[in-house]
Amino acid sequence: MEETECIVCFSRYDDEEHRPRSLPCGHAMCSDCLETAIKEQSKKCPKCRKLYSASNVNDISINYPLEGVIKLLNISKGTKSNDLPECPEHQLQLSHRCTTHRAWICQGCLKEDHSSESCKIIKVSDELSIKKSTQLDQTKPTVNGFEETCKKADDSRNQCKEQINICNEDIIRYETMIKQLQEGIQRKQNSRTQMQKTLETFDQKLDNLKCKKRFYDQAVTILNSSETIRSVSQSSVEVQNETKKLELISQEIIKEVELMTFVRYELLLYFIGLKMWPELICTSFSLQNTFHIFPNTYLKSDKKGIDDNAPPLPEGLLTFLDFARPDEAPRRVYMKMLGNTARARQHLILVSGQQGKSYRGVKFSGLTAAGQPGESLEIQPYDGNKAMPLLKDVTVTDVVKNEIKAGLVTGYGFSDKYNKGNNAMFSVFLKGNPGYTCKSAFAQVTSGLEILKEIAKSNERENIKVVDCGVVLYWP
Repeated sequence: MEETECIVCFSRYDDEEHRPRSLPCGHAMCSDCLETAIKEQSKKCPKCRKLYSASNVNDISINYPLEGVIKLLNISKGTKSNDLPECPEHQLQLSHRCTTHRAWICQGCLKEDHSSESCKIIKVSDELSIKKSTQLDQTKPTVNGFEETCKKADDSRNQCKEQINICNEDIIRYETMIKQLQEGIQRKQNSRTQMQKTLETFDQKLDNLKCKKRFYDQAVTILNSSETIRSVSQSSVEVQNETKKLELISQEIIKEVELMTFVRYELLLYFIGLKMWPELICTSFSLQNTFHIFPNTYLKSDKKGIDDNAPPLPEGLLTFLDFARPDEAPRRVYMKMLGNTARARQHLILVSGQQGKSYRGVKFSGLTAAGQPGESLEIQPYDGNKAMPLLKDVTVTDVVKNEIKAGLVTGYGFSDKYNKGNNAMFSVFLKGNPGYTCKSAFAQVTSGLEILKEIAKSNERENIKVVDCGVVLYWP
């Protein structure tokens, strides 16, 4: 029987070196093999490989029920007469047992001391069978308890596995729900941002329409007054006096416009036909068939440079550039002049088209320092070649240093010696570069910087060009 042998050395258990020892897991091994395992620090059950803790062999208890069974088996298997012990008094084998006196007896003892009827005598084989049955009955509950414990442990382990699987499924489901919620929140935020941009654009267009209507009403009033005066006889002295008064009023209005701070409203006027203002205003025809009005004194230029008597540029003067792809509605970028410099006046000449040259039709020439601090978008030369300066005094010394920040509009000349041929080009910084300054800045983007950033990221940048440009005036 395997149960009566050590599972390591396969020696039969006995009551000496091979006494059975019960491990915590329920399996048994002999004392000799257990002592060897403890010395070699191999404290694992040789059957199920579970660890146990013991510093010496006595820390593991003896399996007394198994030891008793082994003794009974040994006695049962050795039933031959010559295997039985001898009586020390009669030198005969102890073949019987007196249950009354609880003593093993021989034939001599049976006749001399245990012959009375009060003694209950049984054979050795019968006594061993009784003890074996008793030991088995005593051991069976322990074995059943071990089996029940193992079964409960297996059931608990299976339940834990099921709970772990359920938890993992819940975690995956919750992670999916969180991801869906995050995506939904992002979509809502994007929709909100788009709606805000749409509302801002609508408000801006509405304000522009209100301003244009006010300008138009004033222009109609002036035209009606002019036509009324012209319809009267030219020989009338009274009519001539009224005409002179109207001219004086018109001149005063123009002077007020020249001195006024320019803000972000485009002026659309339809009274260019008035003959009383031939020297005070000039116009350029735009792509949308509208007239833009500019103070003529700001745009005077010849080979000697800007007229020294020209008044300085108004503080906060706004210009605009409209960008578009073919068959696409234009989008507008507004720029505010930073000072009364030659480069700013030259820019005003090119956005107005006063001298025949303008930015209309030019494209973007390239992107510098893409994705880095100081990233800038460059505009092609207005003449498609070298962008020669229109004014001789457009130099890097004609400007004031400005810290590089997003939206700063700068000329192309960093050196008077090497950049004389392209001083009419310009670029716009899309990202700031703290700690660095630029000597050729002349304007700052006040609206539409996001349009330029979008153009910089576009793969069709070469198909986008300036379709219109001009100056923004404010009329009270």
